[in-house]
Amino acid sequence: MITQAIFGKMPDGTVVEQFCLSNLNGVSIEILTLGGIIRRWLVPNDQNAQTDIVLGYDTVEDYLADDSYLGALVGRYANRINQGKFSLADKNFQTDINQAGNCLHGGSQGFNSKVWQSTVLSNTDNPSIMLQLASPDGDQGFPGEIAVKVIYTLTEQNRLKIEYFATAEQTTLYNPTNHSYFNLSGHNSGSVETHQIQLQASHYTPTDDRAIPTGEIAAVENTPFDLRTLTPISESLASKHQQIAYGNGLDHNLCLDAYDPQAKLATFAAKAITTANDISLNVYTTMPGMQVFTANHFANKKGKEGALYHAHQGVCFESQFYPDTPNQAHFPSATLEAGTEFYSVTEYEVLF
Repeated sequence: MITQAIFGKMPDGTVVEQFCLSNLNGVSIEILTLGGIIRRWLVPNDQNAQTDIVLGYDTVEDYLADDSYLGALVGRYANRINQGKFSLADKNFQTDINQAGNCLHGGSQGFNSKVWQSTVLSNTDNPSIMLQLASPDGDQGFPGEIAVKVIYTLTEQNRLKIEYFATAEQTTLYNPTNHSYFNLSGHNSGSVETHQIQLQASHYTPTDDRAIPTGEIAAVENTPFDLRTLTPISESLASKHQQIAYGNGLDHNLCLDAYDPQAKLATFAAKAITTANDISLNVYTTMPGMQVFTANHFANKKGKEGALYHAHQGVCFESQFYPDTPNQAHFPSATLEAGTEFYSVTEYEVLF
């Protein structure tokens, strides 16, 4: 089922709605029309209560001030574009610069900062909502008007299915993702360093000290990015590897082995478990990359319900094209041709 409420208002008075999707197993997920934000994700636990497994905020103002994209849809381009520059169809483009001289997650006024139009698609089994947004030509420097929609469905198998669609009037880039920070022990439970994670990826994309890929597609073997079997996050964070030093933790794109550019069905990509309870997470996607990020920059960040979030208090699994793809011709392409429909799907499954 779905319940609907007013979460707050934007500075111009635009109402921000909250939809709560619930299934018959006691899982419920709150989604905002602001940025398509996943604000709360409640999972039954063995104490006959519920654990909220995502970090978030209490107010619209908190989300508008946020520079960490908690729970948000990001676009037009997830991750970084080097100096915000790229060429497309023999034209050069300069996008908004908003982080360390680069364009991050679509620029300073990206999709996370917009109020999306909402439609309830199903209010019974497998509750589902659709969010839609029109991005004009030149938005944050990106070419072409683009119409995007995202469908969130909470299945009776405890999967949140996120489907991404887009069509553009002229050839452009499109690389959407969701930026939820997971803490399977509870959003206010402290570090996720004891979580164990697994990724089906035998290669990753090393970066320079500005988190821009060098162009190499490197083997994960004998590196802290070899997560092909369940590995404590603390093990990677403790590594003296130069890549870990650059990001003060995990903040890297892993190249998923199962990627098929023609696939329409999500395949298994990642897993996370915690010893604090019986909740675990499986991630499935059709995208070629997965950015694993361990909230390395958090420091006394005021979260929802009075929580204070510190470094490594959450872990993100951001399905995506590789960072800086338009400037790396050998990376899977994020180009969206005019009149062609973009589709990808990522599913987050909780087990308890």
